[in-house]
Amino acid sequence: MSYNLLLDCGCTVYVACHPQTKEAHTRIIEFRGARCAVRRHDVGLKLYVWELLPERAPARPAVLDWDVATM
Repeated sequence: MSYNLLLDCGCTVYVACHPQTKEAHTRIIEFRGARCAVRRHDVGLKLYVWELLPERAPARPAVLDWDVATM
């Protein structure tokens, strides 16, 4: 089985999986996104699994939604 994944940067990655274990054994960049800012993203480059994960959003500060005057 094989899949094409679109990364957040716009690059397309070819992922090949073992047919019985479903484990991904090949992850290669097929197309570089037009606005990709990652220097390492060259066509034909092998990727690590963690490079396929989406970018984490920065933590937002907690906002309390209650009126102090009612206490």
